[in-house]
Amino acid sequence: MQRPRTGPDPVSCQSCRSKKLKCNRVQPCSNCAARGVTCNFVVPPQKHTETTSTIRHNEELLERIERLESIVLQPNSVQARSKYSLDNSRLVTRPAIPQGSDGVVDSDDHHERDQDSQLLENVGTREDLLLPRLSNSLVFKICGTNGMLEVQASLNHPHVVVVFPAYRVAIQLFQSYESNLDHMCRILHIPTIRALIRTFYLQINQGESIILGQAALLLSIFAIAAFFYQPSGNSEVATTEQNAVHLSKVFSKSALDVLDHSRRNTSGTLEDIQAYILLSYATYHLDGFSARGRLLETIAASIARDMRLHRLDAGREPTTETETNFRVLIDLEVKRRVFWHIASADWLFSAISGPQEAAYFIHPNQINVRLPKDCNDDDISLGVDNESMVGPTSMSYFRERVRLAHLCREIVDTVPPETSKLMQMPYDQIIALDKKLEDYISTLPVFFRPDLESRQKSKALETVFPNIPVMRNCLSKAAHTRRCKLHQKFLLRQSYDPRYAYSRRACLESARAVLQYFEDLPGNDFPSTSTVAARMGIAIHHMHLALVVMVMDLCFNRDEADREEIKTEVKAALRKFENARDVSPLPDRFLSSLSDMMRKYNVHLTDPSTLTTNHVTGFVHETKLDNDWLLQHSQFGPGMDHTGYALETHFDTSSDTSFNASFGEFWQMAIESEPNLDSVTWDNLFSALDSQPI
Repeated sequence: MQRPRTGPDPVSCQSCRSKKLKCNRVQPCSNCAARGVTCNFVVPPQKHTETTSTIRHNEELLERIERLESIVLQPNSVQARSKYSLDNSRLVTRPAIPQGSDGVVDSDDHHERDQDSQLLENVGTREDLLLPRLSNSLVFKICGTNGMLEVQASLNHPHVVVVFPAYRVAIQLFQSYESNLDHMCRILHIPTIRALIRTFYLQINQGESIILGQAALLLSIFAIAAFFYQPSGNSEVATTEQNAVHLSKVFSKSALDVLDHSRRNTSGTLEDIQAYILLSYATYHLDGFSARGRLLETIAASIARDMRLHRLDAGREPTTETETNFRVLIDLEVKRRVFWHIASADWLFSAISGPQEAAYFIHPNQINVRLPKDCNDDDISLGVDNESMVGPTSMSYFRERVRLAHLCREIVDTVPPETSKLMQMPYDQIIALDKKLEDYISTLPVFFRPDLESRQKSKALETVFPNIPVMRNCLSKAAHTRRCKLHQKFLLRQSYDPRYAYSRRACLESARAVLQYFEDLPGNDFPSTSTVAARMGIAIHHMHLALVVMVMDLCFNRDEADREEIKTEVKAALRKFENARDVSPLPDRFLSSLSDMMRKYNVHLTDPSTLTTNHVTGFVHETKLDNDWLLQHSQFGPGMDHTGYALETHFDTSSDTSFNASFGEFWQMAIESEPNLDSVTWDNLFSALDSQPI
């Protein structure tokens, strides 16, 4: 038996089929009748008669639809839906958008449908407290800075005790942040934070509940502000530099405790992201370019992605911002600052030595966020542009940093990290990228350019904007450090391939510019400012990377005419490291790796004739006073004799092979002769030096 046909007998008319329209399959159909055209069917449609039951069923459906529409369009229903929106903001009802005459859905309706779909898809991705709290409760207290450590040590409390300074001290610390760091890390709206401090301290004193993100943000501000605080004998904050650094560590620990509690119990807020960013700054200055600081930056990027900051301006027209209230404008600008700070840091770090080298997380094609306005905090709601302003704004450094970050991302996308693939790459592409870095420096605003003529022109501006020299040096240092990294592997091969002489010149030129950073610090003649600079771990790290370039040139390019000049420059820079050893442990680590490199490759900063060889032990004793830094450093390192003098392995200089040894041979020799080197030294060698074979 043949099965009955399940599909409809008639098909759409020829006109509807060609126009992809829905045909009611009645001759003539409604579409053809509306257009006044002839309606033709391949198979003539059969006439259908509607029975009484069908009509009654249709009437019931229409009544049901009208009842549901009346429920949905009630105001209470809209408020109920707003609880489940992605950003927890109030939904705006729109009038129904009619379809086009051809039945095509308009683009605005598509956007609304996408929002509704995302609303359903993201239920459960941002709600908090579905699980019981995963950490102990927090107790907030206010205490003077002198007694903060004693309070934390004496309290045997089952809860985590977070101690805040007195209100007067908090105001002084915030002023220190505003003066010393806000121009370098523009992720806050200063008037808003100033009001937040007042409200927060009132809430603590009145015993009200505390928002964890706000507490963590204030503690992170206090941590980085204490690090840069200038102590005085009668100060309520810190009387010595050691107390300031110690106070910065106390605030950092408290901020991490609050953020850990927030991370375990909430999905994160904008204040959490800002706190993680500021703590990463504090960590970089305390620990150098460490894994702890990079982890804090990564957590900030993860929370920002959960909050969809990378899609902040998706579907938002620029003209709508003029119609929004003042508070919303500030919130948008701060979010844009936060996101672009995270993205620029991600791209800048990908173009510098370390485990994160040649890798970044944020792809530009996935970003829909406009750059923040080039204006001051007080001008956000006024729509002021920088064309009518004289001198820099508070966002000038931020925007130039983002521009450099885009260039670093281009370098990472172009230059392969593997040495074998890099050597197969046309050298002209490296030259082209180098020209872009040079163009970046030359096209900076005149008050940020490092050349002498531009600095003279901007002297008048520095009386009103005293932070211009620091911002200028930081931009120049960041660009030149990336330029060194771009040419570093070609520097190692310049002695074998003369066409890489351009890379050697570029490396040395940029390394000297980075070392000049310490010389150009404002007030560098005063010991207090020099000490603060020595405590800045991230600055010491960049100085170390510049010295690595010059030391590697001494080790591998031995026949250059300017060798003695480079030795003099290295010697002067190493003395700066030596002077900073009592301030921070970082210079000692860097001294260890640099001195080991020079000792293994028999590089002397003085004339070898001043060295005496011990033919019994086979070692060379450094006796020149110019190498005191090496003697003092090596008193606690390997290769020592009982007299405390540094010992250097004696190489047979009669053969050229000792000077042309490959880096792999050096590495094997280092492993065999220095089995007790600590992990920090090896980590510095791996991250700062090129470990690929020559």
